[in-house]
Amino acid sequence: MKFPLPRQDETDPVVRWTLLGLRCAVYLWLTYFFVQAVTTFSSYTPGQPWPFLLSMVRMWTFLPIHEAGHLFLRPFGTVVMFLGGSIFQVLLPLLWFLLALHQRSAVAPFPLFWVGENLMDVSLYIRDTTLRQLPLLGGHKSGHDWFNILSRWDMLSSAESIADVTYIIGIMISVSAIVAGCALAVNSFRHPPAPTLEE
Repeated sequence: MKFPLPRQDETDPVVRWTLLGLRCAVYLWLTYFFVQAVTTFSSYTPGQPWPFLLSMVRMWTFLPIHEAGHLFLRPFGTVVMFLGGSIFQVLLPLLWFLLALHQRSAVAPFPLFWVGENLMDVSLYIRDTTLRQLPLLGGHKSGHDWFNILSRWDMLSSAESIADVTYIIGIMISVSAIVAGCALAVNSFRHPPAPTLEE
């Protein structure tokens, strides 16, 4: 049996304000990260250091996911193996988002942001196809994923256009996630769910 309790906004305003502050802080941080990603992933300048926060998140979170994609998709052929890194770094946060969406969780915009951010990251890799200036983990230009993919498909001349589309889609997704996250935070503050007890 479920017993309705007094609404949280009437009994504990401190909790409501604290949750609102924490949620807004998360999306403020994502906004700061987004600004770094937009400027960094628009083009690559050899020797120019990336922002510390962006570099750390990319190096210790999404680069291992990228490399795992190559490993797991290697049995499916050379092209799929080269695509695997980019697929994994976009697919994993996308799956997290879809799971959160299925559960109607207010956290859903958070993984959605990383879908957009990783698309921007991938766009820089695609844009680098012709020059191949980005430092690679293997260290040799022959291992450039998108050069190998687009050269096999005879699409090297389209690299810039593909990168532009990927970059713009990434921006749109990330902005949408931030806006949705802030809207959900405000909505949860204004209309907190009435808690229930089960017996």
